[in-house]
Amino acid sequence: MSNGIFLKLPHKMDIYTKTITTSVAGQRTVSYSKSATVKTFFQPISSERRVSPYTDNIDEYQFYVSYRDAASISYDNRIQNIVDRYGNVVYAGPIEIVNIVKQPGFNGKIRHIQLVGRVVVENA
Repeated sequence: MSNGIFLKLPHKMDIYTKTITTSVAGQRTVSYSKSATVKTFFQPISSERRVSPYTDNIDEYQFYVSYRDAASISYDNRIQNIVDRYGNVVYAGPIEIVNIVKQPGFNGKIRHIQLVGRVVVENA
């Protein structure tokens, strides 16, 4: 068992928390700062090709995270620097979280959380 669940979590990912600051002139600036490093299982699930206004391939990824790390997961956060067990960067990111699903185990307790993330395409 890895981290209290039956899934093996061979990857690690950095969670970045969204911070909004307002200047004296009233302009809002969004920045992201690293808040946690979480063990995960990472796999690609789909890819979408968008042609308007620019041609982009938007990939989606699926993550499994232990229920113990639920406090650091929210829709405002972003995922970066996905690393395998050998320390190699698999994907640098950023990835936005678009779906959070709590998955129960065999005994009915929440044992892991499934995340679906989409590659961030700026100025879209």
